[in-house]
Amino acid sequence: MFPPFGVWTQTRISAANHGLQARGRDDTRVALESERSETGGIDEPGGDFPKMPEAGLLQHLIKEKYTRQDLAAIKQVLDQHKTHEITPVAHGLFAASPSQTDNSLTGYQNVWVRDNIIVANSFRLRGILPPAIACIQGLTQFLERQRVRFEEIISDEKRVLKVDVNRRPHIRFMAATLDELPEKWAHAQNDALGQALWFRFVLANERTLPVTHEDWKIYRLFPAYFEAIAYWNDEDSGAWEEGLKVNNSSVGAVVAGLEELQRYLYSAPAKKELGVKSLTEVDRQKLEDLIAKGRQRLNLTLPFESPPERLADSALLLLIHPLGTVTSRHLQDAILNLVQARLRGDVGIKRYTDDSYFCQDYDEWFAPDQMCVDFSDSLAFRNAFLQPGCEAQWCIFDPLLSIIYGERYFGDRTDSQSLDKQIYYFNRSLRQVTPKGECPELYYFKNGKYTPNAHTPLAWTQANQALALYLMEKSVGE
Repeated sequence: MFPPFGVWTQTRISAANHGLQARGRDDTRVALESERSETGGIDEPGGDFPKMPEAGLLQHLIKEKYTRQDLAAIKQVLDQHKTHEITPVAHGLFAASPSQTDNSLTGYQNVWVRDNIIVANSFRLRGILPPAIACIQGLTQFLERQRVRFEEIISDEKRVLKVDVNRRPHIRFMAATLDELPEKWAHAQNDALGQALWFRFVLANERTLPVTHEDWKIYRLFPAYFEAIAYWNDEDSGAWEEGLKVNNSSVGAVVAGLEELQRYLYSAPAKKELGVKSLTEVDRQKLEDLIAKGRQRLNLTLPFESPPERLADSALLLLIHPLGTVTSRHLQDAILNLVQARLRGDVGIKRYTDDSYFCQDYDEWFAPDQMCVDFSDSLAFRNAFLQPGCEAQWCIFDPLLSIIYGERYFGDRTDSQSLDKQIYYFNRSLRQVTPKGECPELYYFKNGKYTPNAHTPLAWTQANQALALYLMEKSVGE
């Protein structure tokens, strides 16, 4: 069982504990309150929706209930603007933001392992298998180049190499060459590796992409690597690539990967593809013990991310979809309700409370070559700029919530509340589309108004919204 919610309110870390206090800037606070007043505050299912900061491309098509014809009209507009078009750069891999040039100071022209799994899985669930397969094959090629990093940490008996995060397998790289990037980065991201393992063996277990002996050379190392870093209590930078702490979103992603691998090891195709001798390279009892250690951590500390330091965090939604680590309806509701109660904003959804990435007037405080650098060792400096309540509001989570509630509705067609929430978050996602028909990474508070940042479109948002539309069509059509 997870801790009672009274514990949450008693242990919630205050802004002062983070070193985050009001910095003056009354003009920002007044502007923010004015914006909330204009939009009507945070909207509720069934109530009035807030006005978006720009004239919405799809505003005239958004409804509280949809027919097939309604969704067809939305899809036509999105197709005309190529809103959901995500094209691989090289090796079947996708840039984080396809609008960035090769020498962009944002770094979003590069490949993130995590983002690519999200994009590839969206293609898979929509029945578009070729790009999903090509993507995991490209990621496998890159991971094979990281094999030495896996092996060095596995063989390090003193367990000191893992402390240097740049000695760990890298999770961000160049698509064209599969080369590592030279700059320092927060590469301790167990969630990204867990998701890669999970997706590779989802495809194997679905018989979409058999495992080759070349594949096995790298993926067989994952359990030993996760054991070497003691992933169940390993401090990593997690989905948001920031300060080191034990993140349940990372632990849960590793559990998902190990469990998918475990299913494969016990399958008949595994013996046929690799042979009994190769399969013994992964000790089944050790694998079961590894999974149990992660499950124990999750059972004790969910629905929180990293208590007591971090409680509500939108990264935990990934344990519901796509990973399926959290299957208990009770625990799912706790995660969902925390995100909606604490992180939902007027325009999008925050990653977590007191998130300073793209805080108010962010581009005024940081030069272009500093806005997206590795802040994992200097987070306090960036946090000092944040005005309370001025966190960026992200666009990747509203379609994700629509997906989650849509999947619930498919499981129980009498669950009208889930259908209402599926539509509600689908509509919020549609309102985030820019007049040019692009899916932003986030909206941030700039000069008194919410504005999309330059990482537009973001492939992660595109993938989530495309899947949300696909599932909305299923809800209406069946």
